[in-house]
Amino acid sequence: MSKLKDYDINKVMLFNNLCSETKNQLKEKAKLKRLQRKEILFYEKEQLDRVYVLLDGKVSIFKISENGERKVIFILNNGEIINDITFDFTKNSAVGCEAFENSIVFYYSIEEFTEIMKNDFQLTKDIISYMERRTRRLYRQLKNSISIKVDKKLAAKLYRLSKEFGVCCGEWTLLNVNLTVTYLADMLGCKRETVSRMIKVLQKEELIKIDNKGFYVKESELSKYFKNN
Repeated sequence: MSKLKDYDINKVMLFNNLCSETKNQLKEKAKLKRLQRKEILFYEKEQLDRVYVLLDGKVSIFKISENGERKVIFILNNGEIINDITFDFTKNSAVGCEAFENSIVFYYSIEEFTEIMKNDFQLTKDIISYMERRTRRLYRQLKNSISIKVDKKLAAKLYRLSKEFGVCCGEWTLLNVNLTVTYLADMLGCKRETVSRMIKVLQKEELIKIDNKGFYVKESELSKYFKNN
């Protein structure tokens, strides 16, 4: 069976500042798991006693509303921690996780991981910094979801995706992620039909275009669009 030491650990930016001894411990203790597209890694409220890290691929973090509707919170890229590191005795996950595409994750027991954190304060600092950045992402999402029209919500979401997964193609930026209208609706917490209409609005404004390769956006124009009143 493959082990983490068979892969490039430098993909995990969180580990880049660590000493060789800590990196070796992380490589030795890690267990790998392969996920097929749309395979569930864990469900909301599931008890988790592991720390999951995304080695390759993409996964989505989601919540289910009281009406049973899915709201995608994040799409995570390789090198990111997937779940919160919780010391709550219940260890219940606040979110669910699904493979957005075929992916590889590795994981540790919470006990193993916290023991390594105790022995290398740099790892502890880097974990705290990572969680701070994730919290700021949530704040931005909250700001963009309150008292804002759906077309601007969509523009803000596409802009954020372009910053995370964008590939420059001249005046356009290709979103290097397999997006569908249904998935965008899940991310925005809207009906698919509503998102389809808003896509047409943004296309008419020449802010986005779609072809067989996927979604293209104009980053700076999108930013102005959703920031203007």
